[in-house]
Amino acid sequence: MRRRAGRASRGGALTGKLVSAEAAVAGLVGDRCEVLAIGGMHLHNNPMAVIYELIREEIRIKRLVTSPSAALNADVLIGAGLVDRVSTSYVGFEHLGLAPCFRRAAEAGTIEVESLDEAAITHGLHAGASGSPFAALPRGLELSDVWRSSPGSYRMVVDPFTEQPALLIRAIRPDVAIIHAAEADERGTAWLAGAPFTDRLMAMAATKVIVQVERMVSTATMAGKPAGSTIPGFLVSAVVEAPGGCRPTASHGNYAFDEPAVRDYLRAARTAEGFAAWLAQSVAAPRAINR
Repeated sequence: MRRRAGRASRGGALTGKLVSAEAAVAGLVGDRCEVLAIGGMHLHNNPMAVIYELIREEIRIKRLVTSPSAALNADVLIGAGLVDRVSTSYVGFEHLGLAPCFRRAAEAGTIEVESLDEAAITHGLHAGASGSPFAALPRGLELSDVWRSSPGSYRMVVDPFTEQPALLIRAIRPDVAIIHAAEADERGTAWLAGAPFTDRLMAMAATKVIVQVERMVSTATMAGKPAGSTIPGFLVSAVVEAPGGCRPTASHGNYAFDEPAVRDYLRAARTAEGFAAWLAQSVAAPRAINR
């Protein structure tokens, strides 16, 4: 399935920061990524067009960071055998059930699972975005045992102001973040159109950012978007225009998630053989998701 593409700075550039998914992955991710963050929450705004390109290029991911609630975006990368470690609060399909590839890999021990609670992911990205080495978590989280299972990311210290225990989370600084937005202009400024989830934080915390969008618009159009609903262009490394690129998950303001297609995936992915067959049929063709 693997193929090589020219780097984003050569061949693939159309105008400004607009490039193909192939060029974005080749130029910004490379053969292996130490820390990759993927946006989207549950079955919404999963940047599947670029994720499928990661699979076609067989990009190894040492650590995959998700939003507090990942779904298809993480499950397919794990099922493809590309992820060494995943840092997440949850990988699943809401009312449709568990994530089959994630569960199979976790039970078999072929992937390391770093359990981070929702606040840890959010505050960790805040710290990464602000340049802080860590962030203090809200009181009460130290009463759970989640932090004990992931000592590499959590630390219990004494608050110098109150002399009470305080739980810290290490800053999360992805090398690359891949997120979905509704629109972008050629300068890279992107409009999220709906709930930003942790996608905007990922973009602020990451060294390089690939934004997948439904459509390109003018800079004048983007200038009229509400403050706080956009990702500034200076943070964005590349824009990939992929109409329908979230399918079968939803794209806020554009289309709902395709429940029959998600159910088809879950049936196929119950076994490793079924997942492999689904992968060959659904991901092998570069433009299969845009039908």
